[in-house]
Amino acid sequence: MLKLILLTLCTLASVYGDGDFVILHSPETVHFKGADQINQTLLKEVFTGVLGYTVKKYDNWQGVEITDPFNPPEAVVSIAIDGVESLDSPRGKRFPLIVDEVEETTWQAVSRRLGERDNNNTLVRICVGDGVNALGQSALGELKPNTIDESTIKFLDLKLDEDRKFIEEIQLLRAIAQKVPSTVIANSKPDIYWLVVSGLQPVIELHGKTSRAAQEALNLLNSVLDDVSNAFIDVYNGNVVIAVFTNDANKVRNTRSIDNLRVRRAEPVTDSSASSEKPRDSTSSSSAPISLKDVNLAKKYTANYPVIFNIFLWFSVIFVFSLIAICIAIADMDPGRDSIIYRMTSNRMKKDN
Repeated sequence: MLKLILLTLCTLASVYGDGDFVILHSPETVHFKGADQINQTLLKEVFTGVLGYTVKKYDNWQGVEITDPFNPPEAVVSIAIDGVESLDSPRGKRFPLIVDEVEETTWQAVSRRLGERDNNNTLVRICVGDGVNALGQSALGELKPNTIDESTIKFLDLKLDEDRKFIEEIQLLRAIAQKVPSTVIANSKPDIYWLVVSGLQPVIELHGKTSRAAQEALNLLNSVLDDVSNAFIDVYNGNVVIAVFTNDANKVRNTRSIDNLRVRRAEPVTDSSASSEKPRDSTSSSSAPISLKDVNLAKKYTANYPVIFNIFLWFSVIFVFSLIAICIAIADMDPGRDSIIYRMTSNRMKKDN
């Protein structure tokens, strides 16, 4: 009985959310509320929506409220933590995150949407896991991390590659926090700063989630995230949204597998003789191919469709009301001697002329 209860709780936890989406800071014009779960595919709508851009994909998520649309934040700082499910952050507003796409896909969607409107936006993405040698002269300038003080580390072992690389990422994040006040300039254009941390997962896999080394790594990461957050808050005078989300690639593959399974279960039953006559591709799976009619997808329209639709719609409306006005004017016209109706219908027309 106890095992059944534990299994049920674990199942509910995995359904409710397999990641974290934490808001470390938001201005007064943007209010995050509730604790509803959110899909990662919706993060691009949240990030661009708070900056004043039009939301393209609507959802029933009610976790954000924009109180002043005429004073949007000047920037969004997003920090992605690869390979882990939760940060146990003591700060910020937490939302359960359903990881249904990789971090780079979310970044590309956000940067593409900002680039469609203006090419002068500051779009910065830094993977601190690449190290100092790979980053070199980064978008924030030359990063010079301080040397590691081994006396401050108790449980992590710098002789291990996993622990040493993670500490190097922490030092790079501290260098970024120190570089922000001198390189980042607040202006009227919306900016995106995207930082990616990938060294925490190997540490947890090596030592275990409940180990002291993993707990020390989480404490170090949360501490440096506070430093980065405070640096951006000072530069933008608080008018910035700072968010952290965890992203596990394994969750993305599991989610896609579940979606594919649902689509296959929704396939209509076809005649076996008809299906056997169709040639099969050697690279396809053993399940029957799915056509667009089976999936019941909506018809795809071009980008010019709403423009042409509005032109025809409003031209028809104006034309109909103009025709009604002309008919009413002709019906109310006085058929006197000065009227064209009188001149065209009178028998004395030739004599008068």
